[in-house]
Amino acid sequence: MDYLEKLLKKELKPHELDAYLPPEEAVATRRKYVEQIAGTKLLHVANSSIDFADASKRNIENAIGSVQLPVGFVELSVHGDYLNNDRALLFLATTEGKLVAGVNRGASAINKSGGARTKIIGKGMSRSVILDTGSAANSAKAMAYIRSKEGSELLRNAFKESNKRIDLLDAELYTTGRLLFVRYVADTKAAMGMNMLTIASTYATEKLVENLAKQGINAKFLSESGNMCVDKKPSAINMIRGRGVSVVAEAAVKADVLKAYFKVGSKEIEQLNYAKNYIGSSLAGSIAHNAHAANVLAASFIAYGQDVAQIVDAVNSVDDVKALENGDLYIAVYLPALEIGTYGGGTHRETAKELLMASGVYGEGDETGNSKYALAELIASGVLAGELNLLAAEAGRELAEAHSKLKR
Repeated sequence: MDYLEKLLKKELKPHELDAYLPPEEAVATRRKYVEQIAGTKLLHVANSSIDFADASKRNIENAIGSVQLPVGFVELSVHGDYLNNDRALLFLATTEGKLVAGVNRGASAINKSGGARTKIIGKGMSRSVILDTGSAANSAKAMAYIRSKEGSELLRNAFKESNKRIDLLDAELYTTGRLLFVRYVADTKAAMGMNMLTIASTYATEKLVENLAKQGINAKFLSESGNMCVDKKPSAINMIRGRGVSVVAEAAVKADVLKAYFKVGSKEIEQLNYAKNYIGSSLAGSIAHNAHAANVLAASFIAYGQDVAQIVDAVNSVDDVKALENGDLYIAVYLPALEIGTYGGGTHRETAKELLMASGVYGEGDETGNSKYALAELIASGVLAGELNLLAAEAGRELAEAHSKLKR
């Protein structure tokens, strides 16, 4: 049977090929179909090491091949609760020239000054649901029940019934009257956990609605996602309460190291950070007070098979920079919503798994989540190095010169 001909005649839909052909043949046939329509060859897209028999079940639909990006690395000295390594390897997948070089320069200065210190400040992925209780009085009663011993035990037990690998940490409550928002916060161990959390929160909410009815409250389960999670949208709540992993990376960069690497002093970098990341960001209405955290976040998310859309939350980070009396520079970055995982989702894909293993943080078999927290400390240290480099470069008026050399 000529499946390509059937596609072209619209007698068959591209996704239906999976029912008739082995995975690799289905991918190749769809690619030929796209080439016919587009009038071009996809030679590099065809060049792939991905196991599409597996990927088509968990990661992609209508697959036609893969996209390649160059990958570089940074060596970091990181001292944290979950990662303690003087030669930790951070991998970055990017097409932005000088990004890896810049992060390496920042890392070298930090490494020469004793390394980055990291601390996990908060843990817990969130998913919110919406209930319609009919009135503010009913919402208040429902909130009281959820906060009671019976209500909280009901939700915790329901989460465990849904998935033994997930622990409910909190059920935050918000209301506008008849609408009641429950923002579940859970420990998802090594997984980023959005899917498992959605399933668990839906199951728990259904149990909750049943028990509220016994209290005389007829609540309607309106939505499995109430936008108070907040997933893949900039938000103040994730900035304030955190989501996924909340982590700080800090360093004290020595005065002589600053001069050697950047030809500027700590006071110039402190002044630049204040003017740019606080005054400039405030005038723009930005809740992100950093120089370019998104660059390292996106590059590391791509390299490690993370959900790249979630840097929307992670990028709302804060730089803290202070010139010390001895001329050294204190620099820290706080990332309140680093939504990452070391097992599940895209981490299973071939290159992502290799790089996670090379960084020593692949999470298969990790029942504690420690590998995820180690990855958070690693990424945060990379962001710190990137922030130091760009702030120092701008303080020394190097930015335009660097881009000019690249003809960009």
